[in-house]
Amino acid sequence: MSCGHTHTIPLPPAGDDSQTSRLADELAMSIHLGQVAPGAPLREVEIADGHGVSRTIVRAALQRLEAQGLAEIVLNKGARVRMVSPASVADMIELHVDLTALAARYAAERASPAHISRIEQFVDMLEHVAEDVGSPQEFQHLRIGFARTLFEAAGPVLAERLRSAAPVVPHHGRAMEDVRDGVGQAEAAKLSRAVLNAIEAKSPEAAAKAAERLLRRHAERTAEKLPKPAPQRQAGQRKARTAA
Repeated sequence: MSCGHTHTIPLPPAGDDSQTSRLADELAMSIHLGQVAPGAPLREVEIADGHGVSRTIVRAALQRLEAQGLAEIVLNKGARVRMVSPASVADMIELHVDLTALAARYAAERASPAHISRIEQFVDMLEHVAEDVGSPQEFQHLRIGFARTLFEAAGPVLAERLRSAAPVVPHHGRAMEDVRDGVGQAEAAKLSRAVLNAIEAKSPEAAAKAAERLLRRHAERTAEKLPKPAPQRQAGQRKARTAA
């Protein structure tokens, strides 16, 4: 049962502090949290009015989303949330596993006490939400914060490259499937704690392996929660039925 308090603590910034960067991050989070679905239009006028910014700022923010793989801009048709084929999702997950493991490895070598404290803050909150079985949106918000702090701890140059290269699968209703129940939240929090423990122990290999386990278990549980496709009838059965 949820304690009734919000756990959406501020996230580390994803870029500079410009209007464009802040708007791009707000739009990205709305996609991350499943508030805007794949294929949904991203209308300049609506966004500008809703956020109190110019359409020039909106266009620049949408271009950033396109570079991140979250949006696609079609000439004379505008922007929409990007849709990804199932085959592409598998490749993107593999790349994300590799990049997150790399970030954890470098974080174990380079993380400052401040970085470790910040990672621990997100892990503590993940455990708290899991204990209360909070909303999947809150848990996802904290999971994104954990990933960002992990990238920051890897070092400024690598963090910038990781943020731009880490693929984002914009099927975030699906991406939260593994944390819609208490069991999934508890397991994700436990695996996140294992990453933190390895970083605190300054063990790069253990940190990389823990990060890989975290991401792979997320992918496995997501697949487990998805509805199974209906079995297709055999061609022979269809022919027999037709002949009858």
